[in-house]
Amino acid sequence: MSNKISPWAVVRESVALSWRRKWAFLGLLLVSLVLLPTVTVLPALARSWYGPAVALSVVLHVLVTLFLMTASNHLAVTMQRGAGTVLPQPFWPAMGRVFVRGLIIVAVMFGVMLAVGVPLAAVAYAVLPHDPADPAGFNPSLLALFMVAGVVVYAFVVGLILRLMVMIPGAAVGHVVGVREALALTRGHAWRMFWSMLTVVLPVMILTGLFEVAVIGSAMKDGGGGIGAGTAVSFLVLLVLDLFSWIVLLVMNAVWYEKLRLRAAAPGVGSGAAFRFSAEPGTAPGPARGAGVGPYADLPEDR
Repeated sequence: MSNKISPWAVVRESVALSWRRKWAFLGLLLVSLVLLPTVTVLPALARSWYGPAVALSVVLHVLVTLFLMTASNHLAVTMQRGAGTVLPQPFWPAMGRVFVRGLIIVAVMFGVMLAVGVPLAAVAYAVLPHDPADPAGFNPSLLALFMVAGVVVYAFVVGLILRLMVMIPGAAVGHVVGVREALALTRGHAWRMFWSMLTVVLPVMILTGLFEVAVIGSAMKDGGGGIGAGTAVSFLVLLVLDLFSWIVLLVMNAVWYEKLRLRAAAPGVGSGAAFRFSAEPGTAPGPARGAGVGPYADLPEDR
């Protein structure tokens, strides 16, 4: 029997946790959704101070995003441990750890894209004809080959990001997870993480597409009349589902982290130096009695 984690089990638990503390997660998400557009218009309002306003807007964007990621991941992880607290204590060091891990993920992502994408683009530029209108030089098979290669590179980058994202929940609860540890922790689970994400995203995308088709068809049938009550209700229902799907996606990353952490702590699974996490001095409290086994025995349980 495989000891891999089922993506469907992760989806079910993510939905259950999201629903249990739906108002807390919704509040965090709405605060972020309100603040982000607000800070976006700062440069337009301060025309005489456009440069400083842009810099302030970027800083506020980062802070709001960090607050959302830190609080939501801390709440989701601690819920799985029986506590369910929103803000870590102390808060600012936790947000700093999330910031550092976010920078690492962005750096790795751009590094991989440059290392793979630039040579691929250079080869495509050298091999493919520069004038698509020239029928003598156009090779559909070669173009299709490069398109497939581009899709493969994109899928690889997405899978890598999903695997590295487990560093964020760890940082939120005081566990320092490096790139090597994250890759070791998620080995064999990239596609499973992708399918769990697609299980949440795809139904909402399909419903959104059907709603748009229905609205366009209704408008053409009515000759461009106003929006009916049924359309308005359908839009509100779709909006609620969309917001809840965002909450589930936020929680899902933390569920993957905790399940993978516990899996690695099982005998015969998490052996080796790749699973020995380190904690930054002064950022994590001492472990609770009986709070873990194996290489994770030194990880604290948040209460």
